Amino acid sequence: MNVDQTPSQRETDSNGILVAPAPWPLKARMWNFVVSPLKVNRVNGKSSAVFPAGWAAPFQADAMAEGEIVAGHPGFIMLVQYTDTPVGPYDELMYIAGKFSKGKGTSESSDNDKQTPDAKGDVETGFRITRIFVSTKESVANGRRNWNIGKELAKFNYTRNPDGSWDLAVYPLEQADPFFHISVRPIPVLGSIPIPMDFKILGSYFRLLHPPLPSGPAGSASAVVQSNTNPDGSLKEPKWAALIPAIKGKMKLVTYESKVDLRAEVGGEDSEQGGRKKAIADGVNFPAVVPWKLGAYLEDVDIDFYASDWV
Repeated sequence: MNVDQTPSQRETDSNGILVAPAPWPLKARMWNFVVSPLKVNRVNGKSSAVFPAGWAAPFQADAMAEGEIVAGHPGFIMLVQYTDTPVGPYDELMYIAGKFSKGKGTSESSDNDKQTPDAKGDVETGFRITRIFVSTKESVANGRRNWNIGKELAKFNYTRNPDGSWDLAVYPLEQADPFFHISVRPIPVLGSIPIPMDFKILGSYFRLLHPPLPSGPAGSASAVVQSNTNPDGSLKEPKWAALIPAIKGKMKLVTYESKVDLRAEVGGEDSEQGGRKKAIADGVNFPAVVPWKLGAYLEDVDIDFYASDWV
């Protein structure tokens, strides 16, 4: 695809949505917050994760639960404001639940993150985005088709304040109250120092691995396509999608405060108001989790989202 073509010269799919195959070179700013690893129960030799409320959209939760959780790996909340992409600028909010396996075998964490295969084949692992919202239908359709990423549509309000803080809110399409809302501000002194960051130093640790996805339920946006749908509407063989994105930029340390009205019970002795901590989301449209207070803000970010390795 030639991204220099005008929209009228570029291919559209059967729903009239711009087709933009991978790879995608992207420019953005982003915020990253770590979430503690999921609790994992081991029953009859199989790992079963305890997911937070709102961890996945109900219509694709079965697909998102495919394989087994790999114990001991953190999750992430990531917010992105893309300024340059093959489908134009858009905003994004995602929950990465942790690292999952594909295939048969054990799912125990180890130093090199390899797992023991059984007689039926090797086990592959990768982080999985189980809930993700974006602001354009072009991002939804192409994300699902290119990388099996289960994108949905939402409204966004990412606002920079005069004091350097950011107000980050995400809303259901037809509602006035946000399901996700935080205020992010720099850490005093340390937050003013930009630190060069290149994810290449992490090697293959941040490999993504996503299962095939169903289409949205009746009444959902036409962009919520089944992931193995060709642009002309025909179906191809469903496969898993693997990818190691390249990300580099300048990082600053930040902290956040939740602005969501709803409080979700998440436990902990240091909880606010009688055993409750302030969750960042409503637990319906987005997981009611409490990330670590120290986070990272990256600016002048260059991202390469390569073509999937279909496995």
